[in-house]
Amino acid sequence: GGAPEALAPRVASALGEGAEARLRADPWLLLATPGVPPRQADEFARALLGDEAGPGDERRGQALVGWLLERAALAGHTVLEPGQLAAGLREQGVPEPEEAVSTAIEEGTVLVFQDRGAPLDAPAGEDEQAAEVRVLVGLERYALAEESLADGLGRLHGTFAAPEGEATGGWAEAAASAPSPSAGELIRAAAGAAVVAHTGGEA
Repeated sequence: GGAPEALAPRVASALGEGAEARLRADPWLLLATPGVPPRQADEFARALLGDEAGPGDERRGQALVGWLLERAALAGHTVLEPGQLAAGLREQGVPEPEEAVSTAIEEGTVLVFQDRGAPLDAPAGEDEQAAEVRVLVGLERYALAEESLADGLGRLHGTFAAPEGEATGGWAEAAASAPSPSAGELIRAAAGAAVVAHTGGEA
């Protein structure tokens, strides 16, 4: 009745102390284990619950919400729009995906964010009312990590100044002789800003 034996170490690492009892209460928590797909979690749930393990089980929907957000994070997206999340749940056979997303929000499985889409350098309050507000959802740990990163970058930005005058000449020359267009773009960005964050891809 426990998790598949081959997965036991990973399950224990993912779920922590009391993993077996937690899985008996909610077999779809198996999805919190890295590398476990929904099909395997469904098979495990059917082995424990029999015919009660249906695609519309609320526990299944909540576990899939977390699984979809984890997959999105691996692809570089730490938040998704509710509609995107509902579409992913629909693909996994959840009969009422919008309701599953609402339940995840109500129960705190995910956090809700509002993105006004304003440029980073826009003055505070400018066109604030006119800006389009996007509602996004994400997992708490990624939100906290991004908040910490933003604070750190903000402190760095206040510590350094972008190069000016003759100091920029060497940067332009370095960008022109960069080994790739992306490297040249990164050098030009560094020349014009106090702090540059480079994520993903090749420099």
